[in-house]
Amino acid sequence: MIKVKQNTFLECVIVVTTTGGVGFLILFPFMRMSSLTYGISLNFLLMIWMSIVETLLRPELKSSYFNCHRIEDEGKIYKYLGVRLFRKLLVLSNWERSRKKETPIRKSLVLLEYYEYRTRTSEFGHVIIAIIIAIITVYVCMAYSFKQTIWLIFFNVFLNIYPIIVQRYNRPRVRRVINKHKLKHPNFAKEIDNIVKFYY
Repeated sequence: MIKVKQNTFLECVIVVTTTGGVGFLILFPFMRMSSLTYGISLNFLLMIWMSIVETLLRPELKSSYFNCHRIEDEGKIYKYLGVRLFRKLLVLSNWERSRKKETPIRKSLVLLEYYEYRTRTSEFGHVIIAIIIAIITVYVCMAYSFKQTIWLIFFNVFLNIYPIIVQRYNRPRVRRVINKHKLKHPNFAKEIDNIVKFYY
């Protein structure tokens, strides 16, 4: 018997409604698109929207895009882009502490697998937001001037590009720990894989 997911219709309505609301506010902004307030509001509005979409749709995100590519050198390239400094800023702002409460890192394969999955959902969300804001930035630049895009570019880099870099820097390390754990406990790892697939 095929199991039909409960509340699917309601979830679709919520996703469509929030997406429409975000689209309306982007197309008909109630403040100057070049302002500091607009840059901050747009980013956090899109973050809330992506959080809702990811929570309801729970995408698997198994694309090869999320793998570490040769040019990244296991994430080492991001050290030269200041990823460690950005991580320190997250710690100082207590953002890292709140994230650890939400997704704790412990010596448990289940939690490590879930944490690795969360790096993918976080990156996916920031990629989508970065693309949307980049499109808006191009529009503002063409409609007004490059000077009017400063806040949009600044917040896109700080709130989206660097969070993407952090996830791509962390994920190879998490995957190495997961693989070592699976090599030590191969039978247990198979059981965990089944649990994780169901959980996702």
